[in-house]
Amino acid sequence: MQISKHQFMEMAKKSGNFNQESLDFMQRMLKNSGIGEEAYLPEVIASPAKAITLGQGREEAQLVMFGAVDELFAKCRVRHKDIGVLVVNCGIFNPTPSLSAMLINRYKLRSDIQNYSLGGMGCAAGKLPKTIMCVCARV
Repeated sequence: MQISKHQFMEMAKKSGNFNQESLDFMQRMLKNSGIGEEAYLPEVIASPAKAITLGQGREEAQLVMFGAVDELFAKCRVRHKDIGVLVVNCGIFNPTPSLSAMLINRYKLRSDIQNYSLGGMGCAAGKLPKTIMCVCARV
């Protein structure tokens, strides 16, 4: 769903879920984040129910991941069969099948791929994905 910063702030105000301090913080974040006036948000953000289902979470994850990977393949001329290591890190959303399994299945990645799916670790994952990639590159 395409939305402007103003529309987002109006939606946040009307929701009744945020106090003025939180709204002011959101406004500052929007101003300093680099988010443009034609940003996209998951449709569930605008839904009145506000009860996000696992299916909606999966759709959002796929939208973001598949878009990023499609762009990577197009810009870097990387072939699916050239990928030997896959590291996926998502601190909050940790579905089954895993996010990395979704990517492997979508792009028909190699059957011998080294697959690391880090989930539910929040900020504790920190530099772990980069460390895993460095270790795998040395092997």
